[in-house]
Amino acid sequence: MYYSWAEINLNAFRHNVDALRKMLPKGTKILLPLKANAYGHGLEATAKAAFEFGIDWLGLATCREALEIRSYVPNANILVLGPSEPDDVRVLCIHSITPVLVDIDNARAMNESARHFGMPLQAHLKIDTGMGRVGFRYSNLDDIYAATKLSHIKITGIMTHLAMADHPTSDLTIAQQQRFEEVLKFLASKKVNIPLKHMEASGAVLNIDNTGYNMVRPGILIYGGYPLSQAEKEKLHGTTLEPMLSWKTRVTQIKKVPKGQSLGYNAVYTTTQETYIATIEVGYGDGYRRILSNRAEVLIKGKRYPVRGMISMDQTTIELGPDEPIVKPGDEVVLLGKQGENEITVQEMAEWMGTITYEVYTAISARVERRYMFNGNQLYNFVFSNFGLMGNATLL
Repeated sequence: MYYSWAEINLNAFRHNVDALRKMLPKGTKILLPLKANAYGHGLEATAKAAFEFGIDWLGLATCREALEIRSYVPNANILVLGPSEPDDVRVLCIHSITPVLVDIDNARAMNESARHFGMPLQAHLKIDTGMGRVGFRYSNLDDIYAATKLSHIKITGIMTHLAMADHPTSDLTIAQQQRFEEVLKFLASKKVNIPLKHMEASGAVLNIDNTGYNMVRPGILIYGGYPLSQAEKEKLHGTTLEPMLSWKTRVTQIKKVPKGQSLGYNAVYTTTQETYIATIEVGYGDGYRRILSNRAEVLIKGKRYPVRGMISMDQTTIELGPDEPIVKPGDEVVLLGKQGENEITVQEMAEWMGTITYEVYTAISARVERRYMFNGNQLYNFVFSNFGLMGNATLL
């Protein structure tokens, strides 16, 4: 049996949604990005739980992702955050999925496809205010206005994305906010009323006072992480978020090795004393990246132990030290999360990897089993019709 698994705490999910709602102005809608397998948390269960916990919109990167979750959450509002194509229009309309329009050519082509099928399409406008990726250039006001007047498209939302939300006083952040506001004022002068306006992802929710727009897009915050560092939790003004995901495996073998013994491929670590080495069942094939070699630590029986040697595709070696170990084969190993009084946070793992928290979560591969926990029990059949009764959900 393969032993690497991720535990997803649905109680933490519900807590984080409620905590963020209390932070936001009354009536502000929340869009939860479910891109990249719900940031590694598993698409189906996360989508169902998000809908039951009152998330207003679900955001996906592609039309294919959006179609996948429509069968899981038939009544949810779904926004495709990446560009869509005219060939997507028929399924978008049939399944009531909202695309984002990224320029006037894209908008006109989508409109023509909707006209051809005789099916009106609802869409959001994406405005590039300085990110430099997809979106109507903020200065192309005539094109933006023209997109609101197409015959078979109804614009129900308008959005932009900040490049440096973690630096709220930077010239670029201030300029992006001003440019987006200028677009909105221009449309208002043309008597164009767009119901949903959104700019703030997790970094902006933390770092920028609410702009008065009526939807936010906090992804990593709802999953219980922080965009850059653990220190950002201070910006939550006393609100505590809980990590949803813990990553675990087991010890498979323990052996005593002599001083001068090399460990793993390329002999990147050599023991400095006679010591005990534990092998655990996880590797870069699971998303436990090679960059963690000789950098990461794990928790066993609540104590930290260092990763030694090069991480293999399926296995990793841990140094237990020279004393007779209390660790035994079969013991639980925490790669990410809490054990006893100790914890390895996703921010800490991101620092070991030289990356951001988002990449840590999304790197966890599909072969790592996701186990969904609610009130301390593992759920095998997703009975999400009433989370108040989830304690009575079907268990294996």
